[in-house]
Amino acid sequence: MTGEAVKPAPWTVETSRVEYTDRFLTHRMDRCLTERGNVLDPYHVLELRDWCHVVALTEAGELVLVEEYRHAAGRVVRGLPAGTVEVGEDPAVAMPRELTEETGYAADTWITLPSTWGNPATQTNRVHSYLALGARPVGGQSLDPGETIDVVLKSVGEATAELMAGTWTLSGLHAAGFMLAREYARLHAATDPRLAPLAR
Repeated sequence: MTGEAVKPAPWTVETSRVEYTDRFLTHRMDRCLTERGNVLDPYHVLELRDWCHVVALTEAGELVLVEEYRHAAGRVVRGLPAGTVEVGEDPAVAMPRELTEETGYAADTWITLPSTWGNPATQTNRVHSYLALGARPVGGQSLDPGETIDVVLKSVGEATAELMAGTWTLSGLHAAGFMLAREYARLHAATDPRLAPLAR
């Protein structure tokens, strides 16, 4: 095979063992043989439930954002309403539930955006992105024991300026979801005026 180009291809998993598991994740350690004949042992994989997040826009054209303490980062972070998809749950059901639980808001129109991988090198889960139009308060929050969430309304222009200036240091996955929503709005604003704030 010397001198021949090797194309990327799935690795062969020779052995696999679970190092740790609970209701949140499974930590798996694989012994892998790569397409180039190299052995990687151990190769760490996190089996996680899928995640979802939403770019929620009010009738006034403001973004519904959340601020909460994120322990791994050690700081309060502003981001999109988001959550974990329960086992057997449809992501399209999970995200409206999470929006209401975290913010007390609901939305009239839900648009499914492209889904992505969380981190395909070491994680098994997908990330489902949504755009919600006509978001409005419908009641109080219903928070998990580890959550204390402030709801923040921001104009799209202000949020975009903060993101590009580096002063809105949100999750990279949320930034990707935000940009997906903006691109969707640019493509469809001519037929749906509610998208205009995102399309500018």
